[in-house]
Order: sequence, then structure tokens, then C-alpha cells
Amino acid sequence: MAEQKTGRAYDAKVRRQAVKVLATGAGHRALASKLGIPDATARQWARSYAAGGKVAVMNAGATHRVYPFELKLSAVKDRLENGMSVREVMIKHGIPSESSVKTWCRQYRAHGEEALVNKPRGVKPRHVREQLERERSEAERAERERAQGGQAEE
Repeated sequence: MAEQKTGRAYDAKVRRQAVKVLATGAGHRALASKLGIPDATARQWARSYAAGGKVAVMNAGATHRVYPFELKLSAVKDRLENGMSVREVMIKHGIPSESSVKTWCRQYRAHGEEALVNKPRGVKPRHVREQLERERSEAERAERERAQGGQAEE
């Protein structure tokens, strides 16, 4: 079904067909064979459908959602400490993206709770960039002076 795929995303027609198949209670293998899509895609759509219904499948990847810290931490703890499967966590917390849950778990294991805190995105305001540049210049100047002072003493 390559003609129904635009870039990396499947068109709305294929996604609507997937929703109809999933609404009948079919699993991801049946979905993959019926629509001729990769098993991994069918699995993702089935999990998304279970967590968020039709909207989750139709809008998958269309918008970048920012989740609150508390929800991310709760999802991670359910997965790692309570032994829930990724699918169970997705359904319980209404998270349509399997990769989000897996990423949060990986970040939590590597860096703890702090890794789940939402950080500002995008371009820093001009005054912040200018302040950072001034601080960097001052640090470089102080380092040069220390290096020159060390050479004079030798």
C-alpha cells in the first residue's frame, strides 16, 4: 500500500480503515494483514486505539503534546515499579504514544525524576542569549588571565 503512504505518514483513508478494523475487536496482526501495513505500525495503532480511540489513530504524530511532570512520573512508576505493561500504562493514563512511555522510562532510569521535568523549548529570548554570551566571554577572559598568570610565575 505504498501509494497510500505519504513520506512517513499514512493518509487518512488508511487510518480510517484501521479504525474500522480495530473497532471490530481485531488485533494488530489481523490489522496488518488486512491493510497490508507493517506489523510494527499495526501494533502501534492498536495500542493507540486502546489508549485514545479513533482520535489517537487519526491524529497520531500530528501534534506534539506536552505532558505534565506528575503524569509522566506516575506512568513511569506504574511501568517500572508496579510491573504494568506499556499497553496497560498507555490505557490507564490516556497516552497514545508507546514511544513516549518508553522514552520516559529510559530517561528516568538514567537520570531520575529530574529527567521528566518539562524544559523550555525553542529559541531563547535575545536578552537571555546576550547574557549567556557575556557570561561565556567573562569566563574565557578569566581563564586566559589565569593561564597567563601561571606562565609568568614559572
